[in-house]
Amino acid sequence: MTTGILMYGPAHGRTLTTEATEVEVLREAGWSYQLTDDLDDRGRHIAMAYMD
Repeated sequence: MTTGILMYGPAHGRTLTTEATEVEVLREAGWSYQLTDDLDDRGRHIAMAYMD
């Protein structure tokens, strides 16, 4: 399991737990969030937002 934090886009700041690694983890309101290898200060993977 991977814990991620969503950055930018409409779900900015939301955290989620997923089995996905380096793939799209959420699509919402015309945005896609993709996990990165970068970690925040709490050790959560950062999921960056991209407009669809």
